[in-house]
Amino acid sequence: MQVSFLLDENIAAPLADRLDKAGHDVERVVDVSELGEGVEDTTIRRYAVQEGRLIITSDDDFVQMPADAHSGVFYVPDQSLPSHELYRIIQRVIEAFPTERRWTQ
Repeated sequence: MQVSFLLDENIAAPLADRLDKAGHDVERVVDVSELGEGVEDTTIRRYAVQEGRLIITSDDDFVQMPADAHSGVFYVPDQSLPSHELYRIIQRVIEAFPTERRWTQ
């Protein structure tokens, strides 16, 4: 199952590479021309909703937003977690909830 992700600027680039190699559609906030480094959370949220992307972030502001205000947030409170471990966790969540329509294209 392919999922469209938007990685916040606080998420390391190697995770984007792993998700991309697994066949997911991945964008990083810092690489999107409409966003970029230092962009406000509301702009990120709006872009993610328009593009149908699940946000991966270590910024707890996103989890404080109402659930219907975004396309989904994968909150990573531990920024020291290696990208290969985070990748495995994300894959397990996707496998556990295969019918989550807002995650898939």
